[in-house]
Amino acid sequence: MINPSKKSKILQKNRNWVRPPNTMLKKGSNNSPQKLSYWTDTDNKPKLYTKKQLATCNILMNLNFLLVKSLVLMDILKTLDKDTKVGDLVNQDFVKFEASKDSVFNSFISLMAAVPDVTFSEFLNYISTNNTNSNLQEIIALGQKTLNDFIDGKSDNITNFYISDRFKKA
Repeated sequence: MINPSKKSKILQKNRNWVRPPNTMLKKGSNNSPQKLSYWTDTDNKPKLYTKKQLATCNILMNLNFLLVKSLVLMDILKTLDKDTKVGDLVNQDFVKFEASKDSVFNSFISLMAAVPDVTFSEFLNYISTNNTNSNLQEIIALGQKTLNDFIDGKSDNITNFYISDRFKKA
C-alpha cells in the first residue's frame, strides 16, 4: 500500500503538465524552425507533452481568456453611462481587460480557490440545471468531443496557443 503523502506527491508530479508549457525553438533540418513544448516534473526533469495534454493546455488557455474577458467586461459595464452601447464597447480595441482587486474575476478565482478538491466536471454537474449522472456524462462527452476535434484539427473555435513538433507517446 502506498503511503498517502507519497501518493499525493506522485499525483502532484503527474499533474505538473497542467500549466502553460515551456517552449523551445531551434533550427531543424533544412534550417526549418522546430518547436518543442515541454513541462518539468517536481524533480525539475523536462518531460514532453502528449498530444492530448498539449491540447488540454490550449483549451485551458482559451477558457482563461474567455473568463477574463467576460468577467472583466461585467466590471466595466457597471461603470458605464446608461446610454452607452455595449456592442460599441466590446468592439473597441483600446478596451483593457484588467481585473481590479475587487473585480468579479478576482471574486470568481477566490471562490474557485476556496474549493480546490472539487473537480471541474463536479463543478459543471453542480451548476447544471439537471443534476443527474446522465447529464454529467453528456457534458463530459461533449467536452471530450471538443478536445478530440481540436487534436484532430477539426476545430475552428479554439485558438492554438501552444504547439510542438514532438510529443510523448500516450
